[in-house]
Amino acid sequence: MRIAMEDLKLDMLYVIYPGNRSFALDDKIQALPLTDVRKVN
Repeated sequence: MRIAMEDLKLDMLYVIYPGNRSFALDDKIQALPLTDVRKVN
């Protein structure tokens, strides 16, 4: 994930997972539950 962030020059990376709580994986990597992601049209 850190290599991808460097290669893509990302400031923040979000990992979507099927759990039910948000938590930090690193300073700039955040895990978000799928239920928090909303469909955008």
